[in-house]
Amino acid sequence: MKKKVYSQIIRLLLFPLILMLINLPCRSQALDSLLSKAEQWKLKHLMKGLSLDVYMDAYYVGNIGGTIPTSHTYEFQTNSPFINEARVNMFDVTMNYNNSWARMTADFRIGDQPLLLSSSTAQWTNYLTQASLGFTFGKGVWIDFGYLDSPMGVESSMPINNIFSTCTVGTYFEPTSDLGAFLSYTTPDESWCLGGWAGNAFTLPDGKNIHPQYGLVIDFNPSDAFTLSFNNNLGNTAKSGAKYYKYLAFNNLYTQWNPMPKLTLIGQVDMAFQKVESKSKDSARLGTMTSGLLGAKFYFLPKFAFAMRAEVFYDPKEIFIGSKYTGKTSDFVIFGASAGLEFNPGKNAYFRVQYNFLSTGDPGVKPFNEVVSTSPDYHYYADYERQCYSLTTGFRF
Repeated sequence: MKKKVYSQIIRLLLFPLILMLINLPCRSQALDSLLSKAEQWKLKHLMKGLSLDVYMDAYYVGNIGGTIPTSHTYEFQTNSPFINEARVNMFDVTMNYNNSWARMTADFRIGDQPLLLSSSTAQWTNYLTQASLGFTFGKGVWIDFGYLDSPMGVESSMPINNIFSTCTVGTYFEPTSDLGAFLSYTTPDESWCLGGWAGNAFTLPDGKNIHPQYGLVIDFNPSDAFTLSFNNNLGNTAKSGAKYYKYLAFNNLYTQWNPMPKLTLIGQVDMAFQKVESKSKDSARLGTMTSGLLGAKFYFLPKFAFAMRAEVFYDPKEIFIGSKYTGKTSDFVIFGASAGLEFNPGKNAYFRVQYNFLSTGDPGVKPFNEVVSTSPDYHYYADYERQCYSLTTGFRF
């Protein structure tokens, strides 16, 4: 009963904001002016070299088909995980400080997204997304230490940076933050950035990891309109104290291209190779995973955009999916498609309406929507496909 009351209260608080954004086209100039004044205040009152960004994202996700209960969390959902109720996805505060010889970043976040994606073995990561300190050793050469956000993937953990508010299944399984160091070099014309990192991972699939991991970052940015990036993650990803070694080589290649100011195109391919060896007996198991996405976003009016995205996640040896589904197959795959409309009442504000479809294509392989409850006694059976719509709104200043 309390959950229903709380849900209604949150809806009453959040949906006036959504309705306000719908009715803002005639007042969009006023909103732009307000956000501009906020930027001017920061320039005037913050110390030189210090920047502060505040971001909030709220959502409502509705399941299509079936009667899944409120508060169920969707599988493989990086953002906006709860269904059938209005909630706050994230409230984020990012601080950056830069001078001629040092830089610092601290990113604090609360909401559904950080609590869902933080490891239970590292509770201090619940509200801390990044905390790093860096020093330069020459023009373009930097070394950063601390809790580092992963550079992997074309889809960001912040919905405002993406063409869709929810990410793909492949993005969900990408390695995330690491506790370690990152050495990088950026060419004078800033068209190339080369780097390498080493550290320990804190990830949702694998929890706390004390084994060292390594990676490369190669970014090519010949212009503001085009980015091509390669990133990887290498090392033993077995949990602390495990009776086996789990060697993973996770490789990510993505691109983002703006052939014209109104059009954004994105593409990504992930390829992972894994070898599991027992510490107590002579045995080894090999596996691979491949995922990819293609997406586009086009502004057909100055403040209105249409977006589409296709995705595939192929994990035949179940190195990531494991036993997280009902049924049996030797060729696990998920296909997906998404479409959406976006309205921007201000430069850094949005309201999105989106549709998402995921399916294994096999009625006997069901990784979606299973809900089991003992109080009250309830069982909503798993499905081989999932459809939903989402309403999201957010702003950053």
